[in-house]
Amino acid sequence: MQQHIEQILNDMDTLRPFVLANQSQNAELRSIMRRIIQHVEFIQNTPNIPPQQYEIIATGLIQLLDAEHGAFLKRDPELLLSEHEQTQLQQHISERRQMLQSLQYDWPILQHTLKNSHELLGKPPAALDDIRTTARDLERFLREHLQKDAQLHTEVSQLIGALRTSMNGMLSVLQEVGDEAPEIKQAQHLLSQDLPRDPSEARSILQQACSGLLEAGNKLSCASRTMHQQMQQQQSQMSTLTQHLKAAEAEARNDPLTGLANRRKLAEFLSKLPTHMPTSFIMIDIDHFKHINDRYGHDGGDEILKALASILNESTRSSDMVARLGGEEFCIILPGAEIHAAEALAANLCQSVSVHDFIAKDKTINLTISLGVSQKKDKETCMESIKRADQGLYQSKENGRNQITIAK
Repeated sequence: MQQHIEQILNDMDTLRPFVLANQSQNAELRSIMRRIIQHVEFIQNTPNIPPQQYEIIATGLIQLLDAEHGAFLKRDPELLLSEHEQTQLQQHISERRQMLQSLQYDWPILQHTLKNSHELLGKPPAALDDIRTTARDLERFLREHLQKDAQLHTEVSQLIGALRTSMNGMLSVLQEVGDEAPEIKQAQHLLSQDLPRDPSEARSILQQACSGLLEAGNKLSCASRTMHQQMQQQQSQMSTLTQHLKAAEAEARNDPLTGLANRRKLAEFLSKLPTHMPTSFIMIDIDHFKHINDRYGHDGGDEILKALASILNESTRSSDMVARLGGEEFCIILPGAEIHAAEALAANLCQSVSVHDFIAKDKTINLTISLGVSQKKDKETCMESIKRADQGLYQSKENGRNQITIAK
């Protein structure tokens, strides 16, 4: 009996620090351990263990054993354990001791791990929570985190889908400026794959793609500036070309000396004349212009031609057409004018020219003009009407010049 009591005390000495170290806040357990030891020490000093005292000891020890081995302590204290039962109990107590030793080492690590896990998730545990509550909360937070991670994975995949369209556009722009854009092609290859579920692998792929896109973006910015400069140059070239075309068109349709319409522009004007309204024509020729060229030279003659063109322009309406047909011969088209209006204009021109002081080589020259006037007849073409006016001009020359002839 004494041997058993000593064994119990030794075992209690072994168990006590482990139990108290891991249940430091459990006042009831401390009290029970203290009471058990006191009772066992009391029994050690008594020759016999009263049944009531045995019950107290058994009740305390049972809490440290499992149901199977705790049943040994519920027996009648007068009945001794068999040798097999003693071996079983001893083995069980040894296992419990190892478990408590392991728990003493693992418990702080477990607490630290749970706390860090909570903090990594942004959910620090309450200071007073026991280990079970902390573990359950961690499980719940992990489930929520995984759900959010799945949602984020879906959103990132959708973003990648949108990026593919943008990357195609960037690639087209860079290829237009002669850059094969390997960075974008590499990013396209990376993002064409399914995004890994592992966060670190997914992050690595996204970082590589992002790096390529940033480099391509810098290239695109440079390409944009280059294209902008090229567009400005092209716009400038187009503007210059347009001006040249306008100048060429003006030269093709206007007499370079006087600025009046030439035969081409006159033909275009005649082709657009309405057929339902009257149109009159005046043919004009400078009298003795050859003598002026012979005396004052062609430069002097050019000055006379420009001065006469100015008089003709100033004397006509904006709707009229004044053209130089060649040499000293001019034509005026009067849309909507009857023959009497054309005759009045011709008379005014004849008078204005005869009193005008023309300058050639710093010399004042007086000259006259001869004119022929016609009105377009029914079923007559404009060219036929002009030909009749030209015949009237010829008649004015024959009759002595400086006069008007109305064509029949």
